Amino acid sequence: MWQDSFHKPVIVLALFAFGMTIIPINDALIKLMSAYLSLGQIMFVRAIFSIIIVMLFSRGISKMFTLPAQVFWLFVGRGMCIVVAMISFFAALGSLPLAIAISIFFVSPLFITLLSVPFLGETIGIHRAIAVSIGLVGMIVIIQPGGDEFRPETLLVVLSAFSYAMCQIWTRRLSGMGDLATMVSVQQICYLVVGGLLVIMNIFTQRPDSDNPTIDFLLRVPATASLMDYLFILICGISVLLLSVTSAHAYRVLEASVIAPFEYVAIPSGIFWGMLIWDEWPETSAWIGMFLILVGGLYMVFRERARDVDVTLSSPMPAAAAASQNFDFDEEDTDGINKDDSDK
Repeated sequence: MWQDSFHKPVIVLALFAFGMTIIPINDALIKLMSAYLSLGQIMFVRAIFSIIIVMLFSRGISKMFTLPAQVFWLFVGRGMCIVVAMISFFAALGSLPLAIAISIFFVSPLFITLLSVPFLGETIGIHRAIAVSIGLVGMIVIIQPGGDEFRPETLLVVLSAFSYAMCQIWTRRLSGMGDLATMVSVQQICYLVVGGLLVIMNIFTQRPDSDNPTIDFLLRVPATASLMDYLFILICGISVLLLSVTSAHAYRVLEASVIAPFEYVAIPSGIFWGMLIWDEWPETSAWIGMFLILVGGLYMVFRERARDVDVTLSSPMPAAAAASQNFDFDEEDTDGINKDDSDK
């Protein structure tokens, strides 16, 4: 009986909102550790924790070895898009306020809309064009290119949003291959390998710290992590996986157009943690930019809902796109390539 309650819309949305609320904690903790640890070190350790958790609750790792070679490398390509998005985003966090970075990243649904034209053959009507334009204007207001307040690190967040959008498009193309557990496992292996390579590079380069927090976070020599640091990284891993579960469950039970607005809970949550930890209060231009990005994204979501169109790709977080995959970790694999995908 209690299991049925987890399928009630109010419970599903509450769990999903909770997942979106805590995911900025992952960002905040990594930003905290960016002052003395390297990004590669954090990525490598977090991947180890995440792989252990995945192995405890699924057979994703074992299923990964049964994938056809073509499907495996397609999953790797998708995972590398996420890796680029993560590295770009967290490198920028070394210098940018948390709320600003999170807000800029939320242009990713708009990038997905633009990329769906050449890669998925979709069309953009007047309403989608208006929504994308509003969101991109909001991004420009925050970044202020050419202005005195312009910070080059904001371009890293734009790169992160674009790379993540590419991952979402790729996920859509892979919707008939493998399952969610296998896809998540491959993604964590990509984190592990790239994080390990960054650690090795940092060890051999032995570059001293500079005045640029972003460069230091990327190139700093690995340091000895404390027990508290390992606890922080474990929390990061759990928060990411928890969002994957709550998001996948939500997109299986409810319509995507009902869920998507709850994605933006991450923006006020990011503002809260930035204020609490670093006393970061966004400037007026940042508030205006955030508002425009929010309006653009929600306008597109509600417009698609009015047209009764599946807007799963409007969701800016990784787990939501993966929700189009089968979330039953113990169900048989569907590793074969369907005809439509094999012909493309």
